[in-house]
Amino acid sequence: MTLWALLLAAAPAQPAATSIDAFPTARAAFEQVLRHPPTILAVGEYHEVEGRARKVKSAIKRFTVELLPVLEGRASALVVETWLTRGACGQVEKVAVAAVKKATARPDSTEDEVSALLGRAYDLGLKNHTLLITCDEYRGMVTDAGELDGERSLLLVRRKVQAKAEALRDDDEAGVPGKPLVLYGGALHNDLRPADGLEDFSFGPALDRLTDGGYVELDLLVPEYVERDDELLKEPWFAPALALSGKGKAVLVTLSPQSFVLLFPRSR
Repeated sequence: MTLWALLLAAAPAQPAATSIDAFPTARAAFEQVLRHPPTILAVGEYHEVEGRARKVKSAIKRFTVELLPVLEGRASALVVETWLTRGACGQVEKVAVAAVKKATARPDSTEDEVSALLGRAYDLGLKNHTLLITCDEYRGMVTDAGELDGERSLLLVRRKVQAKAEALRDDDEAGVPGKPLVLYGGALHNDLRPADGLEDFSFGPALDRLTDGGYVELDLLVPEYVERDDELLKEPWFAPALALSGKGKAVLVTLSPQSFVLLFPRSR
């Protein structure tokens, strides 16, 4: 299965929403999620894809500008689901990076937005972390034909983020009482209740056990990017949430006490 096919399948069959609440701003909705501070807050976005929607602010940019400042003094560290290319692995690294870019079809601006997220988090006092990919791991990400192996790549990223979170929980950096560790990445790896067949790609259940139920999942949706998503359209909460978003409201869908979806207001 290709990476993009896996990502399209990643809109899980969610339980019925317990509430659909409108807020004047996304910040106000985010504050609601943090009312009972989690030990680990795993934020997942539906990625911006080049050419699939008219140009509006991406989820990561909105998180950086609108939501991240809420965590100043309230979170300990941030792990971002990305890695820095160092060139140390030569051609195998170049091939893997090119294959990831082709498969995910993310705009060139995404790299700058990730850097902006890390910079802003540092300014707000959070300790930043990204992933480290070894040469052998780069080699395992691609097929003999130089194409991305979607399943192996998703499994690798899940293992890397989970291992980083577990390691940080063992020291003071992410073990400060009342100050959660924040994970930021795609809306697949953070699933608390993964859809059938996608269990291996999610660190949610393992980290929930690690924190004795202190794990919270938050998915970020930009309406212009997801309004025609076939899987989301099957969810009974999606149409009313989309309608509220169209009226300029931020919408928080509560799927369980530990699982939320935040739909940003539609851009004017």
